[in-house]
Amino acid sequence: MHAQGFASFNVEGSLQPAVIKYVVEGPSLIEVLVDEKTDIKNIKFKYKLNGGCSLAKELTADFTQPQTVVVNKNDGTSKEWLVNIKQLKAASLPLELIFSNNNLSIWDSGVVGWAGIGIDPRITSVIRFGNKGISFWVAINKPATKLDYQLKMVSKENVSFDGEFVVETSKDGSSWELLKEFNEQNQISMDGNYRHDITKEVRFIRWTYVSRVKLNLNLNNVYVTAQ
Repeated sequence: MHAQGFASFNVEGSLQPAVIKYVVEGPSLIEVLVDEKTDIKNIKFKYKLNGGCSLAKELTADFTQPQTVVVNKNDGTSKEWLVNIKQLKAASLPLELIFSNNNLSIWDSGVVGWAGIGIDPRITSVIRFGNKGISFWVAINKPATKLDYQLKMVSKENVSFDGEFVVETSKDGSSWELLKEFNEQNQISMDGNYRHDITKEVRFIRWTYVSRVKLNLNLNNVYVTAQ
């Protein structure tokens, strides 16, 4: 069943490789992140389909909105896919991301300052990391000095963190420096509140679940400030 769809999807100038997720119930998903210099109305992309598959209708270059496409297989079955190219737009300072039931973590083309790739869309009161390879990005357009955030494990019991999760900074969205790493030796604190100094060159901050064993993580209360 998983062979019914895309084997790869590449976008020129993307900030990270596409996340391709096969979903049994509902449309399967492709998510790509690009910067605000990219012409979202004229995306240059290439893709490969799995064997025996074809598109019912070709994708267009205009990704100002997500595109839905049907993949047909030569056995007569079909599968719907949603292709979403997210443009990460830099925010002014201070940047405050406080998600809740009244401020949902749902991304659309009007969002400024953040975007997630592979984030669990069913959990909208936080940023939920439910698998490896998932990342959450923040972009700012002015020098900042402080980063605050809250990271918590999703568990009813008092357990130890068993994966690898990193926080990184970048001046260009391409080259990254490690700011904080969480693993079995560097546990997530009970309250999950963290503050870091960041340099004036930083324009991007990224949280990534590098390796997951069993625990989901929640990210919230992100503050990027100049003082």
